Amino acid sequence: MLRIGQAARRGRAASATRFVALLFATAALCLAFTSLVAVYSGYAGTEERTAARSPQRVAGSHGATLARYLLKQDTLDDARAYTVVYVEPLSSAVAPPPGLASWPSPGEAALSPALLRAGAREHIADRYGRLAGTIGPEGLASPSERFAYVRPAHTMRGMVEARPIHGFGAAAEWGNGDFTHQRPVWEFLLTVCGFLLLPAAACVVLAARMGADERDRRTALVTALGALPAHRRLIVIGEAAAPVIVGAAVGSVPAAVGCLVDVPFPFSHFTLYAPDLRACALWLVGAALLSLVVTLAAVTVLHRHRRSTAATRLRASHATLSRIACWACPLFLLAASYGPGLAPSSASRVLFQAVGTLGGFATLPSLIAAACTAVGSALAGLSRRWAGPAALISGRWMAASAATTARLVCSVVIAIGLTGEAQLWMSRMAEPVRQATAVRQVVGDSLLTVTSPKRITPQFTTSLPEQVVLISLDENKGTTRLTGTCPDLTVLHLPCHSGAVTPAMHTDERLRYAFGNGINITTSVTPHAPARMSGTALLLSRDGAALDVSEIKRTANRTLAPGTSVSALGTGWISGGKVLSDQSGWLLFLGLLGTSVLAVGFALNTQAEFLRQGRAAAPVAVLCGRRTIFFGLSGWSLLAPVLVSGAIGVFVYSWLAGPLVADGYASTSSPLMLASLGVSSVLGLLLWGCGGTIAARIASRWRPNGD
Repeated sequence: MLRIGQAARRGRAASATRFVALLFATAALCLAFTSLVAVYSGYAGTEERTAARSPQRVAGSHGATLARYLLKQDTLDDARAYTVVYVEPLSSAVAPPPGLASWPSPGEAALSPALLRAGAREHIADRYGRLAGTIGPEGLASPSERFAYVRPAHTMRGMVEARPIHGFGAAAEWGNGDFTHQRPVWEFLLTVCGFLLLPAAACVVLAARMGADERDRRTALVTALGALPAHRRLIVIGEAAAPVIVGAAVGSVPAAVGCLVDVPFPFSHFTLYAPDLRACALWLVGAALLSLVVTLAAVTVLHRHRRSTAATRLRASHATLSRIACWACPLFLLAASYGPGLAPSSASRVLFQAVGTLGGFATLPSLIAAACTAVGSALAGLSRRWAGPAALISGRWMAASAATTARLVCSVVIAIGLTGEAQLWMSRMAEPVRQATAVRQVVGDSLLTVTSPKRITPQFTTSLPEQVVLISLDENKGTTRLTGTCPDLTVLHLPCHSGAVTPAMHTDERLRYAFGNGINITTSVTPHAPARMSGTALLLSRDGAALDVSEIKRTANRTLAPGTSVSALGTGWISGGKVLSDQSGWLLFLGLLGTSVLAVGFALNTQAEFLRQGRAAAPVAVLCGRRTIFFGLSGWSLLAPVLVSGAIGVFVYSWLAGPLVADGYASTSSPLMLASLGVSSVLGLLLWGCGGTIAARIASRWRPNGD
């Protein structure tokens, strides 16, 4: 029975297409299953290593103080925040944190490899002191984590912020590093299921039902010869076994690569640690076998023995429901575009947008099918005047089998639309970053804020370049007081006498951006540089030029208390937005992957349907005297719908982006539009070339046999 199934797979129309479809569907399903395992293993490894480096608190009489620990944040020029741990061992009995072979000496620091690479241009290696080495992978949440251990040259024992600890290896209750920003694992698993597993399951169903009419005729034949249901299932399994096995092997390749080397992911700035995936190697093997079993089970279950009067393809919806859906689709799209502007609250605006988008996508196939029927009839009518057989036959096919073309068009349109929605919400979450970036583009690095756990020291003041204006900042009970020398205050358009109150809007532009126009600034004059007067200070350039931020940070780490922060205006907003951007980057990555899987699955299904119809049109090659007509049929049936669907998808994406762009909190992506048009064009050309070539090859083997 298995050999009969293997023989039945060869020699049929569209057999190669179904082979590729089953292979692709199994590979996508295997990729989805192994992705779930990878998510779990990545989370488990990150949490384990974060817990291993988390400090053990000294609480009451539980444990002796063996070290002091201070957790801070710092940034590079890209405003992406990373964790800096200031640690000072008080006893030789305490072991260094994981990833360090020994404690750094006073005034030394150990940095992660990713931080060293990212900060090479800013001389990050000596920002916190001498470089003592790099942190090993067992001490990092992931290979892409930016992390630093610093043992300050000055003692931390007098600092209130420094926490007493007696070792490392507690539960990860002190959020540090990448673990601080991780979403719950169940959210990520649900995201993978929605964006990757569901499209893969849809491809399995499409591949299983591909060529159902021919298999139904074969089933009727073997049933008449006395085959039992078990025999029929073995024939179906024998037919699908080869592509399914190859597909499971192909789908396992990304997991196998991830077990050997660290794999970086686009858009998210995350690198999967290979040992984490190797620890779940048996689960990966089980996922590959599960994809094979599930696909074979789907092929067997979906191949149902039908009576000869039963249809072998999915039947269209009731005509009344189809007409209602045709009218409902533009109404849903109008509600998604104009409804949010009429909504009374933000929650209802989001509801209008979500319901309109989902309703529009759900009813779009009926509208596209009706359009295909009308376009096919018009194309056939025009082709009679032009005497074009390819367009005439394609028009008739499109009008008679509008659902087939509609599935192809809708898959591409919905793929582009969903990817565009992910990009829009990603840009919406990044809006605070754009606003803060706009402010920073105006002010630049000409204004820095220095915040120290203790007072500003004279050593730091005297080490600043001459073009730097140092102003002490004291904000207390709604009062903003700036203290500086008379020349420095004059540079900032502030009066040179103590107690004067000046609106921020009448001062230097940089102060207006820092405090806002509605703030009043009280000045205080000092004859010398305001050292030891406050723990917070403003550094401004006299001529508005950019300051050397990396050098000032290096100076602050050498002359001020451990944990001192030096940041440009808006860096905090940008850093917080980077976290949201990285998290939403997963949505964009998985959305692109899932929609691509869905589009390819529907494209292969449409090509198989075209080849089934192309076999029936084989005698046309005899009447025309040339087989190139099949490239014309492929162009009208495959290439033209895909090209049109790309344009429609970009239009739907732009239409649905209207309310999000109108309120100024999101923006469309021109590269995404161009990429959508480019990918749809490439997909159409591939379908056109493969479909025309295979149909012409089938026609060359056709012989009159009474059909």
